[in-house]
Amino acid sequence: MDSAPEVVGTGDALDRRLVQAAVKALEDTPADALSLRQVAQSLGVSHQAPYVHFGSKRRFLAAVAGAGLQSAADDAAAAVAASPDSLSRLHALTGAYLSFIRDRPHLHDLAYGPAIAKRDHPALQRAAAEYWSLLHDTVAACQPPGIAEEEVLRRSAATWGTVYGITRLVTFHQIPQSVPADADTLVHAAIDALFTGWQTQRITREPSDHNTPRTSPSPHNDEAVSP
Repeated sequence: MDSAPEVVGTGDALDRRLVQAAVKALEDTPADALSLRQVAQSLGVSHQAPYVHFGSKRRFLAAVAGAGLQSAADDAAAAVAASPDSLSRLHALTGAYLSFIRDRPHLHDLAYGPAIAKRDHPALQRAAAEYWSLLHDTVAACQPPGIAEEEVLRRSAATWGTVYGITRLVTFHQIPQSVPADADTLVHAAIDALFTGWQTQRITREPSDHNTPRTSPSPHNDEAVSP
């Protein structure tokens, strides 16, 4: 398993230590079973310390999720930067995300689950925005000439939805056993199919009014479908 994520931008030293302790606890414990009292006790401080420093359990958990997601975003950025071409960078980004789910499932589920919102802590907002920007830029680099930004946003969201959806289905054992592929194989095959489609469908039809969103929010915003 990867080392625990470094805590960035969470305030003073005790803030960072509390978040780091919670990140460590999430290696084995789901977020909904995380005891803030035990987190505090592991540092030898008052059980009220997380509430004093963060104001609420929800805000504390959002800070913890921000630390985990920032670490995942950094890992993904490094994987993308080390890849030689646009398609391999998209596969590298996908592989990094799969590693995040596999190596830190409780942190992943906290960051992308219903217990907290991105607005609950600035660290989570920043990490989510950074991860989305990496996804957007990687998908944009895979597009043929002449693709409008609105379409890049749609394709970025579709890529996220495809990867997230397949991994969730596999996690909850909803893919029939007769399908001769694991999660990695299915996801990377889907990425290849998306890439091929982008190259052959250079001009997309305009969506009908009832399918056109009023805005194009990042999937990491609270108003959007959450990766």
